Amino acid sequence: MKDQEITLSQRTRRGFRVAVVAGLLSATTLGAIPGAPTPYAQALPSQLTIVGHGWGHGRGMGQYGALGYALDGWGYQQILAHYYGGTVLSSYNPVNIPVNLYELYGASSVAVSSSSGSTLVVDGLATNLTSVTINRASTDQTVYASGGGDVVVDGPWSNGSTRTFAGSIVVKAASPDVLNVVPLEQYVAGVVPYESPASWPAAALQAQAVAARSYALSYTDGGSVPICDTTACQVYGGVYTGWASANSDQAVSSTAYQVLDCGSDAACGSPGQVAFTEFSSSTGGYTAGGVFPAVVDAGDATPSNPNHDWTVTVTTAQVEQAFPSVGVLQAINVTQRNGLGDLGGRVLQMQLTGTGGTLTITGDQFEWGLGLKSNWFAITNSSPAQSAPLASPAVAQTPTTDSGYWVVDSNGSVMPFGSAPYYGSMAGVHLNAPVIAMAPTADGHGYWLLGSDGGIFTFGDARFYGSTGNMVLNKPVVGMAPTADGNGYWLVASDGGIFTFGDAPFYGSTGSNPPPYPVVGMARTPDGGGYWLVDSMGQVFAFGDAGFYGSLSSIGVVPDYPIVGMVPTSDGKGYWLVGADGGIFSFGDAGFVGSLGGKGILDIVSVTATPDNGGYMVITSTGAIYTFGDATSYGDPALNVPGWSGRAIGVFDDAG
Repeated sequence: MKDQEITLSQRTRRGFRVAVVAGLLSATTLGAIPGAPTPYAQALPSQLTIVGHGWGHGRGMGQYGALGYALDGWGYQQILAHYYGGTVLSSYNPVNIPVNLYELYGASSVAVSSSSGSTLVVDGLATNLTSVTINRASTDQTVYASGGGDVVVDGPWSNGSTRTFAGSIVVKAASPDVLNVVPLEQYVAGVVPYESPASWPAAALQAQAVAARSYALSYTDGGSVPICDTTACQVYGGVYTGWASANSDQAVSSTAYQVLDCGSDAACGSPGQVAFTEFSSSTGGYTAGGVFPAVVDAGDATPSNPNHDWTVTVTTAQVEQAFPSVGVLQAINVTQRNGLGDLGGRVLQMQLTGTGGTLTITGDQFEWGLGLKSNWFAITNSSPAQSAPLASPAVAQTPTTDSGYWVVDSNGSVMPFGSAPYYGSMAGVHLNAPVIAMAPTADGHGYWLLGSDGGIFTFGDARFYGSTGNMVLNKPVVGMAPTADGNGYWLVASDGGIFTFGDAPFYGSTGSNPPPYPVVGMARTPDGGGYWLVDSMGQVFAFGDAGFYGSLSSIGVVPDYPIVGMVPTSDGKGYWLVGADGGIFSFGDAGFVGSLGGKGILDIVSVTATPDNGGYMVITSTGAIYTFGDATSYGDPALNVPGWSGRAIGVFDDAG
C-alpha cells in the first residue's frame, strides 16, 4: 500500500508504531480515542459469586487482628493504641452494670438457686433457701446469694439449662426486662472469654478486657442504662468456667479498672470521656474508620482467621426476596466505596435495578439483607460487559473466549472483573517490598503475587516453591513466569539474572553480562522449554526453545518511551512489546490491532493478550484499561471502583 511506504524515522516522528508480522515490516495508523466505554445490556446470572473481607462492621479493634499482633509480640497497650487512635489509658471508679438478659426477656417468672455454701436473699430479706422462683409483680423483684456467692438461673439458654451470674438478678415490674446487675470487673470477666477465646495469648485477651470495659461504661453511661448481652452490644455469658478460665480471668485482673478515654485532640468525644470502643471479629485487613482513624490491620491476616477472605454464592432470587420493590433483578452496581484496601474498600452505596425501578441502598443494607459477613465485598460476576473503548475501527469486534481478568496494585490488592474468581490478596498486610507482578496458575484456579524483593505469596491452587525474599539481591526482581505444569516458576531481576524454583529449569540469563538497559519482564514458551527477557529499550533475549522473532534493536527502532512489558502469543511463535505510552510492537505471528502510541497517555504498566490472540489490553498505573481487537473490557478500578487510589501494576487474564 503506497500510503504505508514511510521510513522508520518518519514513523517514529509521526507517532506511528511498527509491527513486524511474520518477518514483514508494516505500519498501521492509529484510530481516534472515543469516549468512556458504554455498558451494554447483559443478563445477570442466576447465581452471584460474592467475595469479601472481614466479619462485622470493622470499626475499632479487630479481634483476629489483636490475635495476630499478640502473636507478633505486641503488648495490649500497643494493640489498643493501634486501633483506637487518639485515646489514652485511664482508670474508672467502681460501678455496677445492668445487663439485659435477652433470653429471659418477657419471662413472667424466673427460677434461681444459690451456689454451694450460699443461701438466697430476696428483696433484701434472707430466706435461708437455696432455690426460689421470682415472679413478675407490681414492684421489681431482686435476688442475690449470701456471702457474695453466685446465682444460678434456670432458663431457655442456648448453651445449657442453667447459667451462673455474679451480682443480683432483677425481674422488672414495669417492663419485660430481666437484668443481671453486676460489678463492672465481674461483668468484664463474663465478656472476655465469650468474645475472644480464652486460649488466645494474654495480650489479645488484655486488649479485649480494656475494650469491653470501656465499651460497657460508655454504652451504659456509667451504669445508668442497661446493656444487652448479645452481639448487638457485646456478648456476656455470666460466670465463665471453661477450661481456660484462668487465662481470661488473669487478663481481666491484670488490667483491672483500666479504660480508654478520649484524648485532648481525639474525634471520639470530649477529653476525659470514656471512649465508645467498638470492636468486631475481623476487619478484613483495614479498619472502617469513624470516630477512630482507619488503619491497616496487618494482624487480621493471621492464618487462624477464617474471615480475612471469604466467598459466598447467592441467587438473584434471594436478592429479589430481600429487596422486593426491585421486582425482577436486572443489574447491580456499586456506586460508592470508602477507598480503603482491597476491592476499593467497603461498599458505602449501591444500586439495584429491576423491573420495579432502581433502589439505592447502603452496603450495610445489602450485607444484612443477604446475610453476608461484612459490607466489604464485590460481586465478581455481575459487572456488565463493556464495548472495547480503543479498538481499531477496521477490526471486527468478535467475542473473546475469555470472560474475566484480575487487576493488581502495588499494595497486593487483587480486584476481579468479569468472571475472574477471587482467591485472596495481600491487602492490609505489611509488605517488605511492593508487589510488582502476578502470575495465574495454568487452570486459573489460583495465582502468585510477586514482590520486588522476590517475595512470593500464593493463593488458590498456587503452591510455594521458594523465593528470594530473604536473599540479598544485586538488583530488584522485576518479573516471574510459572512453568507449564505450575510446579515451579522463574523470577528475573532487572540485570537479567534468573532464579529458578520447583521444577523450573535454568536455560540461561544475562546476569553475568547485563544489558546496558534494565530488563523489565519475562515470558515463557507454551511448553515451558524456554523463556524470553525484554529490556526497557525493546531488546529481546531468547533462551531454551524460545524463538527469536525480532526486537526493536534488531530493526533499528528506538522507542519514544521505555518498554514496560511483553506477552507472547499462545503458540509461542510471536510476541508483543508495549511501551509506557501504550505503543504496541508486534513480532512473529503477533497481530497488530491498534495502540495508544501518540495519544498522550504515558503511564501504561503492562499488556495482556486474549487467549485466541485476536486482541490485547493495556492498563495504566491509575487503573484505566484500554482494549484492542477482540479483547473485552469488564471494568477497571478507574471506572468501577469509586475512591480507589492505588497504583495498578498489571491486568492479568484468568484463563491461565
